[in-house]
Amino acid sequence: MPSPLEPILPEVDLPVIDISEFPEDLDGEDLNQIRYHPLLPKLRKACKEWGFFFLVNHGIPVDLLQRAENVCRDLLAVPTEVKERILTTGNVFETHYRGPNFQGFRLPDPSNPALVEKLCAKIYPDGNPIFCETIAAYSLSVSNLGNRITKVILASLGLDANAFYHSHFENCGSVLRINGYSAGQLSMGEETLVSHTDIGCLTILYQDDVGGLQIRSEEGEWFNVKPLSHSFVVNMGDSFTAWSNGRCRSADHRVVYKGWRDRISFGFFTTFPEDTEIWAPVELVDDDNPRRYKPFIYSDFKKQIMSDKGNKEKATALDKFAGI
Repeated sequence: MPSPLEPILPEVDLPVIDISEFPEDLDGEDLNQIRYHPLLPKLRKACKEWGFFFLVNHGIPVDLLQRAENVCRDLLAVPTEVKERILTTGNVFETHYRGPNFQGFRLPDPSNPALVEKLCAKIYPDGNPIFCETIAAYSLSVSNLGNRITKVILASLGLDANAFYHSHFENCGSVLRINGYSAGQLSMGEETLVSHTDIGCLTILYQDDVGGLQIRSEEGEWFNVKPLSHSFVVNMGDSFTAWSNGRCRSADHRVVYKGWRDRISFGFFTTFPEDTEIWAPVELVDDDNPRRYKPFIYSDFKKQIMSDKGNKEKATALDKFAGI
């Protein structure tokens, strides 16, 4: 029987977007030809109502996903003294501040092999080429996928996707965050990653089959997200919400303890450059969609969010920071 901490929540039927329905090369005229594609209204609705969707037939081989999961599990299992050493030399390991039985590993610019190898040397002094090659290959593949889905989302908003991608998103940075959730002595349904919104542009999340991800609807109700094998969960961040003038929703989400074994996920986050002024383009502002946010510098918003670390009201942080 569920414990009192684990109410029986409904399961959300997240929209499933088949990215293979769109051309692989979206840098040419093909992108302008998809503006009437039948999947675009579905994608636009998913971004507006949930801010989350499943991405399938993404072209990243299953064996690469499995290899990435294996090296990430090995990474999270390194001895505590190694993690403590890394904490003092780069602040890439994070333990417990986000919730009990949680640990995280943060890897900036993960598709840059030189940076991956530099960080790898701190963790594995004798070298670990399998880790380096796998993380670099995975990150490059997901980075390319992120570029592609960003363009399709822009097209779903009725924009000239190529033009807006190259002028606003081409120089976005990225971070790979590897998350481990231990099967411990918690009560079923207890938060292991506290409720929050992501602050960047897009998050492309791979998760194992343990489950535990929950998202909150616009009405404030929590829903379980059942894992979908070999898919990614894509969600909007606060910065993209502001840039899109609220046409894409950054939804509150969390992870709860399921108890039956350790859980792992790794999220690929795309972010604006630190000095970017975020301001919705005029094409996304009209009488039905009046301007919702004041212009702001991404680094200023990021500093504000970090200063509020642990605040469970972060789902409203964007409105408090920049709302009109």
